Amino acid sequence: MKKLFIAALIVVVTGTSAFAIDKSTANFKVKNSFDAQFSSAENVNWTAKENYIKASFTLGGEQVEAFYNPADGELIGISRKLEFNKLPLNAVQKIKKDYAAYKVTDSIEFDGDNGKAYYVSLEDGARKKILLVSLYGNVSVYKEVRK
Repeated sequence: MKKLFIAALIVVVTGTSAFAIDKSTANFKVKNSFDAQFSSAENVNWTAKENYIKASFTLGGEQVEAFYNPADGELIGISRKLEFNKLPLNAVQKIKKDYAAYKVTDSIEFDGDNGKAYYVSLEDGARKKILLVSLYGNVSVYKEVRK
């Protein structure tokens, strides 16, 4: 019984230590990757989620967010706010026509592994929609939520 208890204790301690090492290594990798890519970033704030680590910061007077894979420290993508009228022209026209009852609340540009895309948040009081806009101006509903 004593051997079983000691074996279980060793497994728990080893498992906990391995998790702590992986987590600190991931944070170290993310920080190194961030510093290499955004050396002139200011006002950096970090947020850790299960699937990503996010750095929110100011770069050249613009608010930017960078998303990293916590396992390997690789950059997943970068986002920044964008004025609605800076989207591809055909997308702006389509959104104004097809979603005239909605108010544009936010638009962002996301540059990731699959290239650049835009997301536009719309609200009409009871509903909220997030549209996905391709680089070429194709518009589709990404997510729809009742408020």
